[in-house]
Amino acid sequence: MEAPALERLEPWLAGYMARLEPRERGRLSRKIGKALRDANAQRIRDNVQPDGSPMEPRKPKADKRGRLRQRKGKMFPKTALARNLKVQTSAERIELAFTPLVAGTAAVHHYGLTAPVDPATPNSIKVRYPARRLLGFSPADIEAIERAVMDHVAG
Repeated sequence: MEAPALERLEPWLAGYMARLEPRERGRLSRKIGKALRDANAQRIRDNVQPDGSPMEPRKPKADKRGRLRQRKGKMFPKTALARNLKVQTSAERIELAFTPLVAGTAAVHHYGLTAPVDPATPNSIKVRYPARRLLGFSPADIEAIERAVMDHVAG
């Protein structure tokens, strides 16, 4: 879904960006990068994937008596913080990535990998986590990029 939308946007954006000075391209890249970070962070906080579908919920946990309890709260409370979700921009690129502190956990959940439940414990059981897309482009993100470029052209 995201490739066709980006392919539609890329020629138009590349033509416009080629006409800008490097300093202006960098300024526009920072503006677009911050907008993408904010949109992705909000989706992570809301436990929604970029395509708009909800993330698979966590499995229920047994309490001390053995009764299953549904976990409350969001799955990735600190992953979406600005200090953990960094934007690096230049005149040629925009990169949105997690800091090394949360990158491993984010990769396990994003790709649905197998990982130990408690990495600090040597013999912790390994579980295959369901794939929960954390980063990506939604149709609203594509529109936000187009809007940012148009605002930059107008201003």
